[in-house]
Amino acid sequence: MIDILIGILALILIFFLPGFFLVLIIFPKRGQLSSDFDLLFKAALGIALSIFISIMIVIILDQLDALGDSPATMSLNLWLVMGVLTVSLGIIAWMLGGLRDHLMALIKPSLASQQEVSDELHRYMEKKRKLQEKLAFMESEEYQSDDMLKEEASVRIPKIKKEIVALNKEIDRILAEKEKEGES
Repeated sequence: MIDILIGILALILIFFLPGFFLVLIIFPKRGQLSSDFDLLFKAALGIALSIFISIMIVIILDQLDALGDSPATMSLNLWLVMGVLTVSLGIIAWMLGGLRDHLMALIKPSLASQQEVSDELHRYMEKKRKLQEKLAFMESEEYQSDDMLKEEASVRIPKIKKEIVALNKEIDRILAEKEKEGES
């Protein structure tokens, strides 16, 4: 039974974790590779990188073996190097937020989706605020006093107002969804 557990741990340590942690270091935010299959892509890339890392470590240990008197390519050395590397990459991935975000998404998916909704709402509100500032500037006396700018404003102001109306609809939709989730 212990041999089976050690075998499973070895497979995970050699074929998955180091590469997956490296991918989380390179792409720490969820959705960077794909909006729908991000975790799947990161896992597949992690497997490929883990195999590459494992092969490189064996090659390096083999080269050290050729230089020294004692055999460097031993099971214990491979376990130690892979373990230290995996733990180091895991700590870096945690500190950069990639590992933490992905674990939180797996543990509490509803909290992660609520955070995404809040982020989306914040982006829409910020965009609306900037458009309102732009609209106020284009409607100001200073802008309207110049004939060329006034002509440009007459074309751009309706477009900006339409964008603001569309943003208001999206903000209302998000707020309604949040309210429904709060009621359930």
